[in-house]
Amino acid sequence: MKKKATLALLLVMTMLLSGCALIKKDAAVDAARVILSYNGTDVTKAQVQAQVNYELQQTAYMYSMYYGSSYDTTDPANIAAAQESAVSNIIRDLVLKAHVQDMKIEEKLSEEDLKEISETAQSDYDYALTFARSQVDQTLEGDALEEAAKAYLDERQVSLEAYEEDAKQEKLLELLRAEVVKDVTVSDEEVETEYNSRVESAKTTYEGNPAGYADAANSGTVYYAPAGVRRVKQILLKFPQDNQTAITDANTKVTQANSRVTAAQQILDDAEAPEEDKTKAQADLEAAQAELEEANKAVTEATDAAYAAIDAEADEVLQQLKDGADWDTLMAEKTQDPGMQTGRDTAVTGYAVAEGMTSFDSAFVDAAMALKAVGDVSGKTRGSSSGYYIIKYFADQAEGAIPLDTVKDTLHDTLLSTKQTNHYNETVEAWVTEAGIKADMNALKD
Repeated sequence: MKKKATLALLLVMTMLLSGCALIKKDAAVDAARVILSYNGTDVTKAQVQAQVNYELQQTAYMYSMYYGSSYDTTDPANIAAAQESAVSNIIRDLVLKAHVQDMKIEEKLSEEDLKEISETAQSDYDYALTFARSQVDQTLEGDALEEAAKAYLDERQVSLEAYEEDAKQEKLLELLRAEVVKDVTVSDEEVETEYNSRVESAKTTYEGNPAGYADAANSGTVYYAPAGVRRVKQILLKFPQDNQTAITDANTKVTQANSRVTAAQQILDDAEAPEEDKTKAQADLEAAQAELEEANKAVTEATDAAYAAIDAEADEVLQQLKDGADWDTLMAEKTQDPGMQTGRDTAVTGYAVAEGMTSFDSAFVDAAMALKAVGDVSGKTRGSSSGYYIIKYFADQAEGAIPLDTVKDTLHDTLLSTKQTNHYNETVEAWVTEAGIKADMNALKD
Protein backbone atom coordinates (compact mmCIF):
# COMPACT_ATOMS: atom_id res chain seq x y z
CA MET A 1 0.00 0.00 0.00
CA LYS A 2 2.91 2.35 0.60
CA LYS A 3 4.00 1.82 -2.97
CA LYS A 4 0.53 2.74 -4.12
CA ALA A 5 0.58 5.86 -1.98
CA THR A 6 3.90 6.91 -3.46
CA LEU A 7 2.56 6.44 -6.97
CA ALA A 8 -0.59 8.37 -6.14
CA LEU A 9 1.50 11.21 -4.76
CA LEU A 10 3.74 11.12 -7.82
CA LEU A 11 0.65 11.30 -10.02
CA VAL A 12 -0.67 14.40 -8.31
CA MET A 13 2.72 16.09 -8.26
CA THR A 14 3.29 15.26 -11.90
CA MET A 15 -0.11 16.63 -12.83
CA LEU A 16 0.62 19.97 -11.19
CA LEU A 17 4.30 20.34 -11.90
CA SER A 18 4.40 19.11 -15.47
CA GLY A 19 0.81 18.49 -16.49
CA CYS A 20 1.04 20.99 -19.31
CA ALA A 21 4.55 20.13 -20.45
CA LEU A 22 3.30 18.61 -23.67
CA ILE A 23 0.68 21.25 -24.44
CA LYS A 24 2.22 23.15 -27.30
CA LYS A 25 -0.35 25.97 -27.49
CA ASP A 26 -0.12 26.72 -23.77
CA ALA A 27 -3.71 28.02 -23.74
CA ALA A 28 -6.60 27.36 -21.39
CA VAL A 29 -8.90 26.76 -24.33
CA ASP A 30 -6.62 24.10 -25.72
CA ALA A 31 -6.26 22.45 -22.30
CA ALA A 32 -10.04 22.29 -21.97
CA ARG A 33 -10.47 20.65 -25.37
CA VAL A 34 -12.53 17.44 -25.05
CA ILE A 35 -10.61 14.37 -26.17
CA LEU A 36 -13.31 11.79 -25.45
CA SER A 37 -16.74 11.54 -23.86
CA TYR A 38 -18.75 8.71 -22.35
CA ASN A 39 -21.82 8.34 -20.22
CA GLY A 40 -22.01 12.07 -19.53
CA THR A 41 -18.33 12.48 -18.66
CA ASP A 42 -15.99 14.65 -20.76
CA VAL A 43 -12.25 14.03 -20.58
CA THR A 44 -10.17 17.06 -21.47
CA LYS A 45 -6.80 17.35 -23.10
CA ALA A 46 -5.26 18.54 -19.82
CA GLN A 47 -6.57 15.44 -18.04
CA VAL A 48 -5.20 13.12 -20.70
CA GLN A 49 -1.87 14.94 -20.73
CA ALA A 50 -1.60 14.53 -16.97
CA GLN A 51 -2.09 10.78 -17.38
CA VAL A 52 0.40 10.73 -20.25
CA ASN A 53 3.00 12.52 -18.15
CA TYR A 54 2.40 10.14 -15.27
CA GLU A 55 2.86 7.09 -17.48
CA LEU A 56 6.05 8.51 -18.96
CA GLN A 57 7.49 9.27 -15.53
CA GLN A 58 6.43 5.89 -14.17
CA THR A 59 8.04 4.08 -17.10
CA ALA A 60 11.23 6.06 -16.60
CA TYR A 61 11.19 5.14 -12.92
CA MET A 62 10.72 1.44 -13.74
CA TYR A 63 13.57 1.49 -16.26
CA SER A 64 15.84 3.09 -13.70
CA MET A 65 14.86 0.88 -10.77
CA TYR A 66 14.63 -2.52 -12.45
CA TYR A 67 16.81 -2.29 -15.54
CA GLY A 68 19.38 0.31 -14.54
CA SER A 69 18.82 2.18 -17.78
CA SER A 70 17.30 5.48 -18.85
CA TYR A 71 14.02 6.10 -20.65
CA ASP A 72 13.67 9.20 -22.80
CA THR A 73 10.38 10.86 -21.83
CA THR A 74 10.80 13.39 -24.64
CA ASP A 75 11.13 10.83 -27.43
CA PRO A 76 8.14 11.22 -29.82
CA ALA A 77 7.70 7.45 -30.08
CA ASN A 78 7.61 7.09 -26.31
CA ILE A 79 5.18 9.98 -26.00
CA ALA A 80 2.92 8.44 -28.66
CA ALA A 81 2.97 5.09 -26.84
CA ALA A 82 2.14 6.81 -23.56
CA GLN A 83 -0.74 8.66 -25.22
CA GLU A 84 -2.21 5.42 -26.56
CA SER A 85 -1.83 3.75 -23.18
CA ALA A 86 -3.25 6.71 -21.28
CA VAL A 87 -6.33 6.96 -23.48
CA SER A 88 -6.86 3.20 -23.31
CA ASN A 89 -6.67 3.27 -19.52
CA ILE A 90 -9.01 6.24 -19.26
CA ILE A 91 -11.56 4.54 -21.49
CA ARG A 92 -11.35 1.33 -19.49
CA ASP A 93 -11.84 3.25 -16.23
CA LEU A 94 -14.88 5.08 -17.60
CA VAL A 95 -16.47 1.85 -18.79
CA LEU A 96 -15.80 0.10 -15.49
CA LYS A 97 -17.29 2.98 -13.50
CA ALA A 98 -20.38 2.86 -15.72
CA HIS A 99 -20.86 -0.84 -15.02
CA VAL A 100 -20.28 -0.31 -11.31
CA GLN A 101 -23.20 2.11 -11.45
CA ASP A 102 -25.41 -0.02 -13.74
CA MET A 103 -24.87 -3.17 -11.66
CA LYS A 104 -25.46 -1.27 -8.39
CA ILE A 105 -22.14 -2.50 -7.01
CA GLU A 106 -22.00 0.29 -4.40
CA GLU A 107 -24.99 -1.31 -2.67
CA LYS A 108 -22.78 -4.34 -2.00
CA LEU A 109 -20.35 -2.38 0.17
CA SER A 110 -20.41 -3.87 3.67
CA GLU A 111 -19.53 -2.22 6.96
CA GLU A 112 -16.28 -4.13 6.86
CA ASP A 113 -15.58 -2.80 3.37
CA LEU A 114 -16.22 0.77 4.49
CA LYS A 115 -13.90 0.30 7.46
CA GLU A 116 -11.20 -1.09 5.17
CA ILE A 117 -11.62 1.87 2.80
CA SER A 118 -11.22 4.32 5.66
CA GLU A 119 -8.15 2.55 7.06
CA THR A 120 -6.52 2.28 3.65
CA ALA A 121 -7.09 5.95 2.89
CA GLN A 122 -5.71 7.02 6.26
CA SER A 123 -2.63 4.84 5.79
CA ASP A 124 -2.01 6.29 2.34
CA TYR A 125 -2.50 9.85 3.52
CA ASP A 126 -0.20 9.32 6.50
CA TYR A 127 2.47 8.00 4.17
CA ALA A 128 2.04 11.04 1.91
CA LEU A 129 2.28 13.27 4.98
CA THR A 130 5.53 11.59 5.98
CA PHE A 131 6.90 12.31 2.53
CA ALA A 132 5.69 15.91 2.72
CA ARG A 133 7.52 16.46 6.02
CA SER A 134 10.76 15.65 4.25
CA GLN A 135 10.08 18.25 1.56
CA VAL A 136 9.41 21.32 3.70
CA ASP A 137 11.65 23.53 5.85
CA GLN A 138 13.68 21.09 7.95
CA THR A 139 14.14 23.60 10.74
CA LEU A 140 10.45 23.34 11.59
CA GLU A 141 9.26 21.18 14.44
CA GLY A 142 6.04 20.04 16.11
CA ASP A 143 2.82 21.76 15.04
CA ALA A 144 4.66 24.08 12.67
CA LEU A 145 6.12 21.11 10.80
CA GLU A 146 2.70 19.43 10.59
CA GLU A 147 1.06 22.58 9.28
CA ALA A 148 3.77 23.03 6.65
CA ALA A 149 3.49 19.40 5.55
CA LYS A 150 -0.29 19.61 5.25
CA ALA A 151 0.02 22.87 3.32
CA TYR A 152 2.49 21.14 0.99
CA LEU A 153 -0.09 18.44 0.27
CA ASP A 154 -2.94 20.92 -0.02
CA GLU A 155 -1.03 22.86 -2.68
CA ARG A 156 -0.79 19.64 -4.68
CA GLN A 157 -4.43 18.71 -4.09
CA VAL A 158 -3.46 15.66 -2.02
CA SER A 159 -6.11 15.07 0.62
CA LEU A 160 -7.54 12.37 2.82
CA GLU A 161 -10.80 12.70 0.94
CA ALA A 162 -9.05 12.02 -2.37
CA TYR A 163 -7.44 8.91 -0.92
CA GLU A 164 -10.81 7.79 0.43
CA GLU A 165 -12.31 8.14 -3.03
CA ASP A 166 -9.42 6.19 -4.55
CA ALA A 167 -9.79 3.41 -1.96
CA LYS A 168 -13.55 3.32 -2.49
CA GLN A 169 -13.19 3.02 -6.26
CA GLU A 170 -10.64 0.25 -5.83
CA LYS A 171 -12.99 -1.67 -3.54
CA LEU A 172 -15.90 -1.17 -5.95
CA LEU A 173 -13.83 -2.60 -8.79
CA GLU A 174 -12.90 -5.53 -6.57
CA LEU A 175 -16.60 -6.20 -5.91
CA LEU A 176 -17.39 -5.74 -9.61
CA ARG A 177 -14.83 -8.38 -10.51
CA ALA A 178 -16.25 -10.75 -7.90
CA GLU A 179 -19.70 -10.30 -9.38
CA VAL A 180 -18.50 -10.92 -12.93
CA VAL A 181 -16.59 -14.12 -12.08
CA LYS A 182 -18.93 -15.58 -9.47
CA ASP A 183 -20.20 -18.33 -11.78
CA VAL A 184 -16.81 -19.39 -13.13
CA THR A 185 -15.98 -22.96 -12.10
CA VAL A 186 -13.33 -25.61 -12.68
CA SER A 187 -14.31 -29.24 -13.18
CA ASP A 188 -12.49 -32.33 -11.95
CA GLU A 189 -11.84 -33.21 -15.59
CA GLU A 190 -10.06 -29.88 -16.14
CA VAL A 191 -7.94 -30.46 -13.06
CA GLU A 192 -6.99 -33.94 -14.22
CA THR A 193 -6.16 -32.70 -17.71
CA GLU A 194 -3.87 -30.02 -16.28
CA TYR A 195 -2.31 -32.57 -13.93
CA ASN A 196 -1.54 -34.99 -16.78
CA SER A 197 -0.04 -32.17 -18.83
CA ARG A 198 2.26 -31.14 -15.99
CA VAL A 199 3.28 -34.73 -15.31
CA GLU A 200 4.18 -35.30 -18.94
CA SER A 201 6.14 -32.05 -19.13
CA ALA A 202 8.09 -32.85 -15.95
CA LYS A 203 8.77 -36.39 -17.14
CA THR A 204 10.20 -35.07 -20.39
CA THR A 205 12.39 -32.62 -18.50
CA TYR A 206 13.62 -34.73 -15.60
CA GLU A 207 13.53 -38.40 -16.56
CA GLY A 208 17.17 -39.45 -16.46
CA ASN A 209 18.09 -36.12 -14.90
CA PRO A 210 17.93 -36.58 -11.10
CA ALA A 211 20.24 -33.63 -10.44
CA GLY A 212 17.98 -31.29 -12.39
CA TYR A 213 14.94 -32.63 -10.56
CA ALA A 214 16.57 -32.15 -7.15
CA ASP A 215 17.55 -28.57 -7.97
CA ALA A 216 13.99 -27.78 -9.10
CA ALA A 217 12.12 -29.75 -6.42
CA ASN A 218 13.69 -27.75 -3.60
CA SER A 219 12.18 -24.59 -5.08
CA GLY A 220 8.66 -25.83 -5.80
CA THR A 221 6.42 -28.69 -6.88
CA VAL A 222 7.71 -30.96 -9.64
CA TYR A 223 5.15 -33.39 -11.01
CA TYR A 224 7.43 -36.28 -11.94
CA ALA A 225 10.47 -37.65 -10.12
CA PRO A 226 13.19 -39.74 -11.79
CA ALA A 227 15.15 -42.52 -10.12
CA GLY A 228 18.24 -41.64 -8.11
CA VAL A 229 16.83 -38.98 -5.79
CA ARG A 230 16.78 -39.17 -2.02
CA ARG A 231 15.35 -36.96 0.70
CA VAL A 232 17.54 -35.76 3.57
CA LYS A 233 17.18 -33.56 6.62
CA GLN A 234 19.91 -31.65 8.36
CA ILE A 235 20.91 -30.03 11.59
CA LEU A 236 23.03 -27.05 10.61
CA LEU A 237 25.28 -25.61 13.28
CA LYS A 238 26.61 -22.26 12.13
CA PHE A 239 29.74 -20.43 13.20
CA PRO A 240 29.42 -17.75 15.89
CA GLN A 241 29.18 -14.30 14.30
CA ASP A 242 32.65 -13.23 15.48
CA ASN A 243 34.21 -16.26 13.84
CA GLN A 244 32.22 -15.77 10.66
CA THR A 245 33.36 -12.15 10.52
CA ALA A 246 36.98 -13.21 10.93
CA ILE A 247 36.63 -15.64 8.01
CA THR A 248 34.98 -13.00 5.86
CA ASP A 249 37.69 -10.45 6.63
CA ALA A 250 40.43 -12.96 5.83
CA ASN A 251 38.77 -13.89 2.54
CA THR A 252 38.53 -10.20 1.65
CA LYS A 253 42.28 -9.90 2.08
CA VAL A 254 42.74 -12.96 -0.15
CA THR A 255 40.66 -11.30 -2.85
CA GLN A 256 42.57 -8.04 -2.56
CA ALA A 257 45.94 -9.82 -2.71
CA ASN A 258 44.83 -11.84 -5.74
CA SER A 259 43.82 -8.62 -7.49
CA ARG A 260 47.26 -7.14 -6.89
CA VAL A 261 48.93 -10.35 -8.11
CA THR A 262 46.85 -10.23 -11.30
CA ALA A 263 47.55 -6.55 -11.91
CA ALA A 264 51.30 -7.00 -11.47
CA GLN A 265 51.36 -10.11 -13.65
CA GLN A 266 49.56 -8.31 -16.46
CA ILE A 267 52.30 -5.67 -16.56
CA LEU A 268 55.01 -8.33 -16.54
CA ASP A 269 53.28 -10.17 -19.40
CA ASP A 270 52.99 -6.97 -21.46
CA ALA A 271 55.81 -7.06 -23.99
CA GLU A 272 55.47 -3.32 -24.60
CA ALA A 273 55.60 -2.30 -20.94
CA PRO A 274 58.64 -0.15 -20.05
CA GLU A 275 61.37 -1.91 -18.07
CA GLU A 276 60.91 0.57 -15.26
CA ASP A 277 57.25 -0.48 -14.96
CA LYS A 278 58.19 -4.13 -15.09
CA THR A 279 60.74 -3.71 -12.33
CA LYS A 280 58.13 -2.11 -10.13
CA ALA A 281 55.58 -4.76 -11.12
CA GLN A 282 57.99 -7.54 -10.14
CA ALA A 283 58.40 -5.99 -6.69
CA ASP A 284 54.62 -5.54 -6.42
CA LEU A 285 54.09 -9.17 -7.46
CA GLU A 286 56.44 -10.53 -4.83
CA ALA A 287 54.84 -8.37 -2.14
CA ALA A 288 51.33 -9.38 -3.24
CA GLN A 289 52.25 -13.06 -3.31
CA ALA A 290 53.58 -12.78 0.23
CA GLU A 291 50.36 -11.04 1.27
CA LEU A 292 48.34 -13.76 -0.46
CA GLU A 293 50.18 -16.47 1.39
CA GLU A 294 49.54 -14.75 4.71
CA ALA A 295 45.89 -14.13 3.82
CA ASN A 296 45.33 -17.77 2.89
CA LYS A 297 46.95 -18.79 6.13
CA ALA A 298 44.63 -16.41 7.98
CA VAL A 299 41.60 -17.97 6.25
CA THR A 300 42.69 -21.43 7.34
CA GLU A 301 43.32 -20.34 10.89
CA ALA A 302 40.03 -18.42 11.12
CA THR A 303 38.12 -21.38 9.70
CA ASP A 304 39.75 -23.87 12.07
CA ALA A 305 38.96 -21.58 14.99
CA ALA A 306 35.34 -21.30 13.83
CA TYR A 307 34.92 -25.08 13.69
CA ALA A 308 36.60 -25.44 17.07
CA ALA A 309 34.03 -23.02 18.48
CA ILE A 310 31.14 -25.33 17.52
CA ASP A 311 32.84 -28.71 17.95
CA ALA A 312 31.45 -29.33 21.42
CA GLU A 313 27.90 -28.48 20.35
CA ALA A 314 28.14 -30.76 17.32
CA ASP A 315 29.50 -33.61 19.44
CA GLU A 316 26.65 -33.12 21.90
CA VAL A 317 24.06 -33.35 19.11
CA LEU A 318 25.61 -36.54 17.77
CA GLN A 319 25.71 -38.06 21.25
CA GLN A 320 22.04 -37.22 21.83
CA LEU A 321 21.14 -38.91 18.55
CA LYS A 322 23.23 -41.93 19.50
CA ASP A 323 21.40 -42.08 22.83
CA GLY A 324 18.04 -42.27 21.04
CA ALA A 325 16.88 -38.66 20.81
CA ASP A 326 14.06 -38.06 18.31
CA TRP A 327 15.58 -36.54 15.17
CA ASP A 328 12.77 -34.12 14.34
CA THR A 329 12.52 -32.85 17.91
CA LEU A 330 16.26 -32.28 18.13
CA MET A 331 16.35 -30.73 14.65
CA ALA A 332 13.60 -28.28 15.59
CA GLU A 333 15.61 -27.30 18.65
CA LYS A 334 19.10 -27.12 17.20
CA THR A 335 19.16 -26.50 13.47
CA GLN A 336 20.05 -23.05 12.16
CA ASP A 337 18.87 -23.88 8.66
CA PRO A 338 15.62 -21.94 7.97
CA GLY A 339 14.45 -24.67 5.60
CA MET A 340 14.56 -27.24 8.37
CA GLN A 341 12.76 -25.18 10.98
CA THR A 342 9.24 -25.85 12.19
CA GLY A 343 6.58 -24.65 9.78
CA ARG A 344 8.55 -25.18 6.60
CA ASP A 345 7.43 -27.91 4.18
CA THR A 346 11.01 -29.05 3.73
CA ALA A 347 11.27 -29.70 7.47
CA VAL A 348 8.66 -32.42 6.86
CA THR A 349 9.65 -33.74 3.44
CA GLY A 350 13.40 -33.19 3.63
CA TYR A 351 15.50 -31.76 0.84
CA ALA A 352 15.68 -33.52 -2.52
CA VAL A 353 19.31 -34.50 -3.17
CA ALA A 354 20.97 -36.22 -6.13
CA GLU A 355 24.46 -36.72 -7.47
CA GLY A 356 25.69 -33.74 -9.47
CA MET A 357 23.13 -31.21 -8.30
CA THR A 358 24.50 -27.68 -8.23
CA SER A 359 22.11 -25.64 -6.06
CA PHE A 360 23.54 -27.02 -2.80
CA ASP A 361 27.03 -26.95 -1.32
CA SER A 362 28.95 -29.87 -2.86
CA ALA A 363 30.16 -30.84 0.63
CA PHE A 364 26.53 -31.25 1.70
CA VAL A 365 25.60 -33.23 -1.42
CA ASP A 366 28.63 -35.53 -1.16
CA ALA A 367 27.95 -36.28 2.50
CA ALA A 368 24.23 -36.86 1.86
CA MET A 369 24.86 -39.22 -1.03
CA ALA A 370 27.55 -41.13 0.93
CA LEU A 371 24.98 -42.35 3.47
CA LYS A 372 24.24 -46.01 2.83
CA ALA A 373 20.70 -46.59 4.05
CA VAL A 374 17.54 -44.74 5.00
CA GLY A 375 17.87 -43.68 8.62
CA ASP A 376 21.66 -43.27 8.56
CA VAL A 377 23.11 -40.08 10.03
CA SER A 378 26.36 -38.45 8.98
CA GLY A 379 29.06 -37.29 11.33
CA LYS A 380 30.20 -33.67 11.51
CA THR A 381 30.46 -32.54 7.90
CA ARG A 382 32.38 -29.36 7.22
CA GLY A 383 30.45 -27.01 5.01
CA SER A 384 32.17 -24.83 2.48
CA SER A 385 31.78 -21.67 4.54
CA SER A 386 29.21 -21.60 7.31
CA GLY A 387 29.48 -24.48 9.77
CA TYR A 388 28.80 -28.17 10.36
CA TYR A 389 26.18 -30.25 8.55
CA ILE A 390 24.72 -33.22 10.41
CA ILE A 391 22.63 -35.03 7.82
CA LYS A 392 19.99 -37.74 8.04
CA TYR A 393 19.07 -39.95 5.10
CA PHE A 394 15.32 -39.50 5.54
CA ALA A 395 13.74 -41.33 2.59
CA ASP A 396 14.06 -42.31 -1.03
CA GLN A 397 12.10 -40.11 -3.40
CA ALA A 398 9.44 -42.25 -5.04
CA GLU A 399 10.03 -42.51 -8.77
CA GLY A 400 7.17 -41.45 -11.03
CA ALA A 401 4.31 -38.98 -10.99
CA ILE A 402 3.39 -37.13 -7.84
CA PRO A 403 -0.02 -38.39 -6.57
CA LEU A 404 -2.91 -36.33 -7.91
CA ASP A 405 -4.53 -36.06 -4.48
CA THR A 406 -1.52 -34.17 -3.10
CA VAL A 407 -1.85 -31.36 -5.66
CA LYS A 408 -5.51 -31.47 -6.64
CA ASP A 409 -6.62 -28.53 -4.48
CA THR A 410 -3.67 -26.38 -5.53
CA LEU A 411 -4.26 -27.13 -9.20
CA HIS A 412 -7.96 -26.39 -8.82
CA ASP A 413 -7.26 -23.01 -7.22
CA THR A 414 -4.63 -22.13 -9.83
CA LEU A 415 -6.92 -23.03 -12.72
CA LEU A 416 -9.85 -21.19 -11.14
CA SER A 417 -7.80 -18.04 -10.66
CA THR A 418 -6.63 -18.18 -14.28
CA LYS A 419 -10.13 -18.78 -15.63
CA GLN A 420 -11.56 -15.99 -13.51
CA THR A 421 -8.90 -13.55 -14.67
CA ASN A 422 -9.40 -14.48 -18.32
CA HIS A 423 -13.18 -14.28 -18.03
CA TYR A 424 -13.03 -10.89 -16.34
CA ASN A 425 -10.58 -9.45 -18.86
CA GLU A 426 -12.63 -10.78 -21.77
CA THR A 427 -15.80 -9.33 -20.26
CA VAL A 428 -14.23 -5.91 -19.75
CA GLU A 429 -12.82 -5.90 -23.29
CA ALA A 430 -16.29 -6.72 -24.60
CA TRP A 431 -17.72 -3.84 -22.55
CA VAL A 432 -15.11 -1.46 -23.95
CA THR A 433 -15.83 -2.58 -27.51
CA GLU A 434 -19.57 -2.20 -27.01
CA ALA A 435 -19.08 1.30 -25.58
CA GLY A 436 -17.52 2.38 -28.88
CA ILE A 437 -15.71 5.33 -27.33
CA LYS A 438 -13.76 7.40 -29.85
CA ALA A 439 -10.85 9.56 -28.82
CA ASP A 440 -9.49 12.56 -30.71
CA MET A 441 -5.88 11.39 -30.78
CA ASN A 442 -4.89 14.10 -33.27
CA ALA A 443 -5.72 16.75 -30.68
CA LEU A 444 -2.97 15.31 -28.46
CA LYS A 445 -0.35 15.76 -31.14
CA ASP A 446 -0.61 19.50 -31.68
